[in-house]
Amino acid sequence: MTRKIFLSVLTSLILLTSMGSVAGKGIDSIPSRVLILGNSITFHGAKPSVGWTGNWGMAASTAEKDYVHILQAKMKAVRPNVKLKSGNIAAGFERQFWKYNPDDFKDYKAFDPDLIILVIGENVDDAMAVKQGLGTYLGQFVKELSGRSNVKVCLVGSFWPNKNIDNIMKATAGQNNWSYVDLQGLYKERDKNTALNQYQNKGVGMHPSDQGMESIAERIWNSVQDWFVDQP
Repeated sequence: MTRKIFLSVLTSLILLTSMGSVAGKGIDSIPSRVLILGNSITFHGAKPSVGWTGNWGMAASTAEKDYVHILQAKMKAVRPNVKLKSGNIAAGFERQFWKYNPDDFKDYKAFDPDLIILVIGENVDDAMAVKQGLGTYLGQFVKELSGRSNVKVCLVGSFWPNKNIDNIMKATAGQNNWSYVDLQGLYKERDKNTALNQYQNKGVGMHPSDQGMESIAERIWNSVQDWFVDQP
C-alpha cells in the first residue's frame, strides 16, 4: 500500500514537472524583443529634394501607416510589453553584404533580439547575390545580430521583381529553419500597391503606398503571429 502511494505521488510530481517545463518553454519562446531591419521601405529620413518629407517607411502617408508601425500595433495588441527596434541597413549591408562591417551593427546586437525580421532585397544586386553567395552572409549576419541559439528569424523577400534574390533567400530560410515571406505579386498591381501616382519622383513613387504597406505587414504578420500565442 505504501509503495502504491509512493509511486502515485512520484508519478504526479513527474507530470507536474513536465507540464511546468512545457509551459515555461512556451512562454520563453514568445518574442519580447523584435528587431526589424530593412531599407527605405522600412525607414527613410526626410529628403525634400525628391519630394519626400517623412521620417518613416518611404511613401507611406504617415508613420502609423508604414508596415513597421502596422506590425508593431499588431504585436502589441497581443503582447503589450513587446519591445521593437527597427533600422535601415541598405548602405551597411544590402549594397555590400559580402564586405559589411559587423561593428556597424553593434547597437542592434546590444538590443538582444529574440525575433529578427529582415525585410531586404530591393538594394541587393541580383548578379552579386549569386556571385558572392548572399545566403552564406545572411546566416552569418543573423548570428552576429543575436547570440541566442533559439532566436527566431523571418526573411522577407523583395517588393520589387528580381531573378535570383528571392530564390536565394527562400532557400536560406529553409536551410536554417527560418520563416520566409514572399512579397511577389504586390508590385504587379502598381496602381494600388505603389505610390507612383502620388509622387513626381519615380524613385519615391516606386515604394509601397499605404495599401502596399498594409499588404506587406499582413503577409509578415501571417507568418509570425503564431509565435506570439501561448502554445498549449
